[in-house]
Amino acid sequence: MSVISVGDKCFITLFRLVGIRGIETSEDQLEKIVKDLISKGEYKAIIISEKNAMKVKRIREELLRTGQIFPIFIIVPGPEGPLGERIKEIHSLITQAVGVKLKLE
Repeated sequence: MSVISVGDKCFITLFRLVGIRGIETSEDQLEKIVKDLISKGEYKAIIISEKNAMKVKRIREELLRTGQIFPIFIIVPGPEGPLGERIKEIHSLITQAVGVKLKLE
């Protein structure tokens, strides 16, 4: 499976150490780079920080709506640690799937 990491220099360096290619990007170019990676279809998985995942949420949702399976977004906490946004996103998806609002404790 072809995998790539996208983010700032610190983020992608961690993945380069284990042999995963990385693209360094600024916040301004993030959306454009992710769209380019998707349109090329070269990668099956994109590793991205939780913070950046929220910035490209609209793109990820569009992939789900169109039924596109790849690329898979692997969302990991960035240097700032877990933000809790991913938990909220998963909670919302589960609530939609089961049709009942779940309570988080």
